[in-house]
Amino acid sequence: MIPTFNEAENVATLLFELGSLQPLLQRPLEVVLVDDNSPDSTGSIADALGRELGLDLRVLTRNGRRSLGGAIADGLRLCRWDLVCVMDADLSHPARLVPLLVESLDGVDGVVASRYAPGGSIESWPVFRRMVSLTATALARSLLHIRYRDPLSGFFLVRRSCLQGVRITGEGNKPLLEILVSSRPVVKEVPYRFRNRQNGESKLDAQSILDFLHLVGRLRSRCIAQSRMRPESRGEGTANRDS
Repeated sequence: MIPTFNEAENVATLLFELGSLQPLLQRPLEVVLVDDNSPDSTGSIADALGRELGLDLRVLTRNGRRSLGGAIADGLRLCRWDLVCVMDADLSHPARLVPLLVESLDGVDGVVASRYAPGGSIESWPVFRRMVSLTATALARSLLHIRYRDPLSGFFLVRRSCLQGVRITGEGNKPLLEILVSSRPVVKEVPYRFRNRQNGESKLDAQSILDFLHLVGRLRSRCIAQSRMRPESRGEGTANRDS
């Protein structure tokens, strides 16, 4: 499941890489691309490439307010299979890691490609961007009682069956954080090397930061309510083992 906005320069490379994974996965591969009506025609380019490559690819074009998180939330509802891998189209998430995420899904609800787990790293990020990420991650972990090292990762695999009854809004552009707090799944973290986007511009701006803070506030209220109802949860009870 891939959210896109103005990724015409990257989408061809990504789709070629995904197409090469089919023999390795040994299971049906569906690509759901949700595009926020990109002026650079990302959606139509992807659709044409999908047909050329013989991919099972569906493109949903969204109108209205653009939101990476909202695109992911819509995409999760569109997917046909239980296993869904969410990743960006800017080539910062290596497609070759997807088979490893699937292999690691043994006895857990999901697998997170983690920048901050031992062995993980970030390549070519400006100091400001790195500080924003570290601060946001520390804030989320401390206020929401999450032991996993990279709860804000945009690259993860999850069983949709564990999300039944959970409404993912996409607010704050951090759907993984919503999933971790709302359903308290048991996940594993697989370290990887995050690389800065190859082409185009970052979508991070002041509004994105405000949206994230609002999301943390809302989830914090949910955590407080959950702790009053049940002091121990399944996800937190196993977090030390998996993180």
